[in-house]
Amino acid sequence: MEIPPPPAPGQQPQEPQPGQGYGWPAPPQAPGGHPGPGPGPYLGQPMNGGPWYPYPQAPQQPPVSGLAIGSLIAGILCCIPPLGLILGVVALGQIKKKGLRGKGMAVAGVVLSALSTLLLIVSIATGGLADGWRGFKDGWNDSVSGTRSTLDLRKGDCFDVPGGKLEREVVSVRTVPCKGKHDAEVSGSFRLNENGVYPGADAISTEADARCWEVEQAYAMDSWKIPAGAEPYYYTPSPKSWALGDHSVTCAFASEGGKLEGSVRNDAGTLDADQLAFLKAANDVERTLAKAPDEDRVEDDLPGFKKWAGEMTGTLGLDAEDLTAHTWSAGKLASVQAYIDGMKTAQMEWVKASGAADADAFYLHSGAADKAMKQADEIAARAALGLATTPPSTDGHPGGGGGGAGGSGGTGSGTGGSKSV
Repeated sequence: MEIPPPPAPGQQPQEPQPGQGYGWPAPPQAPGGHPGPGPGPYLGQPMNGGPWYPYPQAPQQPPVSGLAIGSLIAGILCCIPPLGLILGVVALGQIKKKGLRGKGMAVAGVVLSALSTLLLIVSIATGGLADGWRGFKDGWNDSVSGTRSTLDLRKGDCFDVPGGKLEREVVSVRTVPCKGKHDAEVSGSFRLNENGVYPGADAISTEADARCWEVEQAYAMDSWKIPAGAEPYYYTPSPKSWALGDHSVTCAFASEGGKLEGSVRNDAGTLDADQLAFLKAANDVERTLAKAPDEDRVEDDLPGFKKWAGEMTGTLGLDAEDLTAHTWSAGKLASVQAYIDGMKTAQMEWVKASGAADADAFYLHSGAADKAMKQADEIAARAALGLATTPPSTDGHPGGGGGGAGGSGGTGSGTGGSKSV
C-alpha cells in the first residue's frame, strides 16, 4: 500500500477519500456520483466522509449432537426403548466433552426411553406384550392377505384350510366371509387347565371333547338348525407351541366332505327370552345324555350306567323346574307344557333306573324314560317358539352328541378332526 507523504509545514493532513485509506477499495459509482451496488458487503455511505466497513460476521454456534436428536426420536416413538436410553447417555457425555448443543433433547430422550423400557419390562412380566403383539399381528395379517395363524383365530371367523384337508397339521388358514362357502367357522375357544407342563395330546383331546361341545352349544344354541354337514372340530396346541405360550384350544364347526355356506351362529344375542329358556333346558338334557358310559351293554358296566342315570335325574329335575318357573309370553306355555310334563315323567323313571338291581331293570326304566320324552312334544314346542322343527340326524351330528378330536402339530399349529361319541 502506498503511504502518502507527510504534509508540508502549515498544511492540514488530508482526510482519506471515500473508499480509500485503510486499505478498502472504493465502492462502485452510480450515475450522479453516488455509490452504487457492488460486489462488496458495504454498509452504505459513511457519515463525515469516513471509511467504508464490511458487514460484521456473527459468531458461529457449535453444532447440535446427532445422538441427542436420535435419542429424542427413539424416546418419542418407543420403537426400541433401550436404544433411546443408550443414545441419550452417550450424547450427554459427547455434549459435555465437545461443547455441542442438544442437552435438552438428550435429557428428554433419556427420560422417555427410561419410562418406555420400564413399561416394556412390566409388559413382558405380565404377558401384556404378547397380547399386544398378537393384536398387531392379527391386524397386519388381515390387512395384507386374510391369512391368519391357527393360534389367532377368533370367535365368529370363517376360514378355508389350504388344500381343503381338515384333519392334518395346519399352521395358518385363510379367513373368508361367512356368507359364502367355507371349510369351517370358529365357535369360540378356551384355555386349558395347566400347571406349566404340556399335558399331552391325549389329555388335551379329552378336555377338548367335553368343553368344545359346551362352547359350540353356546354359539349355536338351536342344534336342530345346524347344517347336517357341520361337525365339531378343534385346533390344539403342539408341544412346541405350548412352550411359546399357546395353551388354548380353538373350537369350530367344519365340513370335511364339503363346504359350509352361511353362518351357523344363533347365540343368546339372536334369541328371545322364551327361546333361550327352552334351548337351555333342551341342551342340558342333550349334554347329559351324551355322558352315557362307552360300553355298549349295561351288563358290562352296571355301576357306571346307574351313576349316569343319577345325573339324568338331577338334570331333568332342575330343567323342569326352570321351565315351570319361567314367565312365558302369552299363549306359549300351553305349547311347551307337554314337553315339561314329559321331562317330569322321564325324571321319575331315571330315579328308578339309578337304583336298578340288575341290567334288566335298568333297561326297563331307561326305556320308559326315553318314551316319556316324545319328539312330537319337542317339535310342537319348537314350532310355537319359532325354532327349527326338523330333527337333526344323530349320525355324527352335534345335535345327536358330538365331540372333536385334535392332535399336535408344529410350532403354532394344530390338527383337527371330528368324531361322534
